[in-house]
Amino acid sequence: MAEYTPMIILILHILTSLALLAVVLGVYIPPSALPIPAWLGLAFEWLIALELLCGVSLLFTKYRRWAWLTVVMLLLCIAPISYTLSHKALCFPKRELPNSFTLMSYNSHLMGKGLKPKQNRVIQYIQRTQPDVVCLQEVEVLKSSDYLTLAELKEALSMYPYTYFDFKIYNSRRQYGNAVFSRYPLIDKHTLRYESKGNITSVCDLVLPTDTLRLYINHLESNRLSLGSLAPSLSEAEATVLETSDKLERASELRIRQAKALRDDVSRSPYPVLVVGDMNTTPVSYTYRVLQSGLRDAFLESSNGNLGHTFVKRRIGIRIDYILHSKSLTASDFDIPHVDYSDHYPIITTIHY
Repeated sequence: MAEYTPMIILILHILTSLALLAVVLGVYIPPSALPIPAWLGLAFEWLIALELLCGVSLLFTKYRRWAWLTVVMLLLCIAPISYTLSHKALCFPKRELPNSFTLMSYNSHLMGKGLKPKQNRVIQYIQRTQPDVVCLQEVEVLKSSDYLTLAELKEALSMYPYTYFDFKIYNSRRQYGNAVFSRYPLIDKHTLRYESKGNITSVCDLVLPTDTLRLYINHLESNRLSLGSLAPSLSEAEATVLETSDKLERASELRIRQAKALRDDVSRSPYPVLVVGDMNTTPVSYTYRVLQSGLRDAFLESSNGNLGHTFVKRRIGIRIDYILHSKSLTASDFDIPHVDYSDHYPIITTIHY
């Protein structure tokens, strides 16, 4: 077996390089035309690690001349890597802006799953940290007093005088959607609705002491995959691959339509914008390129030297939650507190205007 090891490494190296090439192309080609990168982009960090491992390993075999392929692939992947790994040190110096406020975006995972404020760790976390503006996704309140009600949520976060609840009502008893809690007035509230009933973009104008910003709170289409479904028994593998592929392709197409509708609305904003929330897409995707076009990513701008995973399951992490902002604004002190009160981590930054 040992005599075949170099050949196995070479084959794995070539396959990994082809996968990375597909990921790079997928950033610029929509999934409807090239669906495979919708799969591979989720594993981009692992593919880079495997590419490096194979390249180094080949240096100690008779196939060492193939190691050059790793250098080529890393050069091709400079842009995707730059969107994945924070690199504050590489950013241009920030302009000095006189005013600032703290902003949190958090997928609350049903707002602590309906627990009352005294047991609800999501609510307690907001009470402890108290950012100036809190943008929540997947907020759920119920009319039954057995669970968290809207009145209880308002009372628990009464330190925020201004609120915006953008809810749909299900079964006449369940309210679900986005919410904003703010120390500053919120005006001109409206919703961008999508064909997927569980996904919306909530829009409002944030009136600051010396400026007005337009705030977009997003919960875009999910892939609706479970990690358990990605490790089936051998007999179930083929069916699982087909089902997963169909889910990824449909979710990607819906998410791109949502992202384009969002970008169209952003382009018409009379004010600088903040585009925040759970986008359900990695930085190595066509959707991210649509969303980020013309905006800055606060994580890349003001974090340093990490991958910024915001969704972690079974030690597998990806970055799918974002704070994007107009170029006239700047961000600093981006933080991702690793608190396990939801299936997402909150993201917090200071916005300067």
